[in-house]
Amino acid sequence: MAQRTWSRPVKTRAWQTLIISALASASIWLLTPVLTSHREPWDADGSFYIVALVIAGAVAGTISPRPLWAHYVGSFAGQFGYELFFLHIGPLVVVGAVFLVVYCAVFSIAAALAGWFRGRIFKRSVGSS
Repeated sequence: MAQRTWSRPVKTRAWQTLIISALASASIWLLTPVLTSHREPWDADGSFYIVALVIAGAVAGTISPRPLWAHYVGSFAGQFGYELFFLHIGPLVVVGAVFLVVYCAVFSIAAALAGWFRGRIFKRSVGSS
């Protein structure tokens, strides 16, 4: 039986995207106390958390544009993992996880847009060479 040659790169790309997104998302939580006076990003004033998600998602999407599902899962894993391992969690952790389900969509949309722009720029630069 012939082995599919395309399956390995796709799996590797998915893992790479997942790890990059997890690290980018966890960095939001890591940097929040440094950049604000709050322990959690959603407690910060104004739109800090949304802006941080957009920036982190754009960086992750620029580095590794696909697959999109890996950005979403990685964003959730990075943020929830940071909460579990580094913060003293209480009974509201389930509510926090529900909030993350929604907020990870912001990260994923930013990653998708950045990946799309990266593709457009790359096609343009390759086409003009």
